[in-house]
Amino acid sequence: MKRSPLALTVLCSAAAASAQQSGDIENIVVIAPMQTPISLATDPKAARQPLPAQDGADLLSSIAGFSLVKKGGANADPVFRGMSGSRINIIADNSQMLGGCGSRMDPPTAYITPQTYDNLKVIKGPQTVLHGPGNSAATVVFERNKQKLDQTEFTGFANSVLSSQGRHSLNADIKAGNQQGYARIAANYSDADDYKDGGGTAIHSAYRRWNADAEFAWTPDEDSVYAFTYGASDGKAAYADRMMDGSLFARQSMGVDIRLSSLAGLLDKLAFSAYYTDIDHIMDNHSVRPFVATMMMRSPTSANPDRKTYGARLALTSEPGDHRLRYGLDWQANRHRNRTSRRQYTAPVQAMPRQADIEFEQIGLFTEYEYRITDRAQWVMGLRADHWQAEDRRAAIRGMMGARPNPTAGQRRDETLWSGFARYQARAASVSYFIGAGITERFPDYWELVGANRGSPSSVSAFAVKPEKTAQMDLGIAYEFDALTVNLAMFYNRVDDYLLIDNRFEKMGRQARVTRNIDAESFGFEVELSWQVSAALTLRSSLDYVRGTNRSDATPLAQQPPLQARFSGSYRLTPKWQLGGLLRLVQKQHRIAPDQGNIAGQDVGETPGFGTFALNSTYEYSDELQLNLGIDNLFDKTYAEHLSRAGAAVSGYEQVTRINEPGRSLWLNINWHF
Repeated sequence: MKRSPLALTVLCSAAAASAQQSGDIENIVVIAPMQTPISLATDPKAARQPLPAQDGADLLSSIAGFSLVKKGGANADPVFRGMSGSRINIIADNSQMLGGCGSRMDPPTAYITPQTYDNLKVIKGPQTVLHGPGNSAATVVFERNKQKLDQTEFTGFANSVLSSQGRHSLNADIKAGNQQGYARIAANYSDADDYKDGGGTAIHSAYRRWNADAEFAWTPDEDSVYAFTYGASDGKAAYADRMMDGSLFARQSMGVDIRLSSLAGLLDKLAFSAYYTDIDHIMDNHSVRPFVATMMMRSPTSANPDRKTYGARLALTSEPGDHRLRYGLDWQANRHRNRTSRRQYTAPVQAMPRQADIEFEQIGLFTEYEYRITDRAQWVMGLRADHWQAEDRRAAIRGMMGARPNPTAGQRRDETLWSGFARYQARAASVSYFIGAGITERFPDYWELVGANRGSPSSVSAFAVKPEKTAQMDLGIAYEFDALTVNLAMFYNRVDDYLLIDNRFEKMGRQARVTRNIDAESFGFEVELSWQVSAALTLRSSLDYVRGTNRSDATPLAQQPPLQARFSGSYRLTPKWQLGGLLRLVQKQHRIAPDQGNIAGQDVGETPGFGTFALNSTYEYSDELQLNLGIDNLFDKTYAEHLSRAGAAVSGYEQVTRINEPGRSLWLNINWHF
C-alpha cells in the first residue's frame, strides 16, 4: 500500500503502546490508551514516561486531554479539557479525600500513590451519575481489586525509582490470603531534592512523603466480599509559587466495603461502602525555607487547616433480560476548620483552638439505565438529584485591609441540583461510536465559597455565588483497521453561571479578589492513533485541543491549555529488550485572561510553544522483574507549562516567571511482580 510522506511522518512519530503489547515485554506507557472514545482504563502500576508518576496528578498527565497546574515538584492540580478542581470528580477506593489547604497545596490527587492501586478509570464529560455529583469535566476512579482468591496465595508488587534530579521512591503492595479472605498492605516512601531547570536554575521544589494502607477482607463464598480498610500518610513539600510551604500533610482514613452478587429476585448485585477521612495540614514560612520577614508576614507564621469528611454509598443493580438498572444513594458531610499563628515561636499554632469556617452536607439519589437494543447497540441514560446544605461559620473575613465582619456569618444554603445524560452507542466489525448529551449542576466548592477569603462582586463574602450549570454534547468514534487503530472524542459545552476566580476585579475603585458567575463555552477534541507496523515496531500518537470563551465579558476563558501533540515509537530489539522515544510538541498560547482562572491557578501571561524529546529502554530480566531506563528532556530545554503558576520570590532562589519544568533527567525504574 502506498503511503504519503505526511502520513508516514505522523504515524512514525506515534506513541508507544501501553501496558501489554504483543510479545513478552510490558512497554513504558507514554500515552494512556483510549479504549473507547468516552472512557479508558489503565494500569497505574505500569512504568511511564516522563519520570514515573509520584502522585495521582502525575499519572493523569499521561492521558490525552489532561494537563497539570504545577507549583513545585509535587501536588500539581490536574486539568481536563480546561476544567479543574471539583469539576473533576476524583474517587479513590470508593472514597473522596478533600484537601484542607485553602490555597490548593493539597488537591485530592496529592494523597493518591498510583502504584498502590490496580486500575484507573476515566469517564469523560457528564456521561455518568454513579460516582457522585460535580463531574462536569470527567470522573476519575482509582480502584483496588476486591475479589475472592481461588487458592492460598502470596502475591505482591514492588517498585523503585531513582533519578538524577535527586528523586527516590519505593512502593510495595503485598496481598496474602486464601479462599476465606485476605490481607493487603500497600505502602510508599518518596523524596526529592530541589530540581534544576534546563538553564541550571534551582527550583524550590523538594518534597518528602509516605503512606501506608491496609485492607482486610472476608470472602465466605464466590458472591460475597466484606472488607475493612485503614490508611495513614504524611509529608512535606516546598512550593516555588508562594510565600509558604507545606510542612504537614497528615491523613487518616477508614472504610468499609460490602459487595454481594447473585442475589434473589429482581436484585442482582448490592454494593455498600462507608468512609471517613481526616486531613490535617500545616503551611508555614519557616520550616522548609529560611524565614525572611515581609510586609505580609513580619514574623514566623503557621496556618493549620483541617477537614473531616464522612461519606457512604449504596448501589444496587438489577439486570432483567436486555435491561440493566443501577440505582442507589450517596451521602457526604465535611467540616473545614482553621487556625493561624503569626508568632509561631512564641504562640505556636498547635496550642490554638480550631475555628470552623464552613460545613457541607450532600445527599444524592441516582439511577442509570442501559437498554441493549441489539448485541451491538445500546441506549444508556442516567439521572441524579442532590440536596446540598452549606453553613458559613466565619465570624470575620481577613483581607488586605485587616479583618472585617462577615455579612454572611451563620447563613445557611439549601439547594437541590440535578444532573443527567443520555447516550446512544453502537459498534460494528471495525467501528464503534457514540453520541451523548449531558447536564450537570455543580454546587460551589469550599475554595470558591470561602477559600483565600475571596469576596463576590457585591460583598466581601462569596458565600452566595450561584451554582454552575453545564450542558454538554459529546461525540466519539473508533476505527480498527488491521494493525491501525484511531480514536476520536469531541465535545462542546455551554456553562451558565460558570464560577470564575478573578483576582483583578474592579470594586469600589480598587482591584479585588472575587469569585463571580459568568457565562462560558468551550469545545475541543482528543484523537489517538496506534499502528502496529510489525511484530517489533509499534507507533502511537495523540493530539488534544480545547478552546474556551468567557461569553459574559467577550474574552478568552482563562486557564485553557494550548494545543498539544505527542508522538512516540517503541522497537523490540530482542524478545527481552526494547527501545522507545517520545516527542512532545506544545503550541504557544496567546488566548489569555490575566489574573483570572479557577481555584487551581490564574493566567500569568502568554507562553511560547516548545518541544521536548525523551528516550526510554525496557529490559525484562524475567517474567517477574523488569527494568526501565529513561532520559526526559534530552536536550535540556528550559520551559514551563502554560498552566503552571507564577514564580514567587523565595530566599536563596532565583525568581522565575513561571515554575519551569526539570531539565535533563536520567531515571531508573525497577518493577518486581511476585
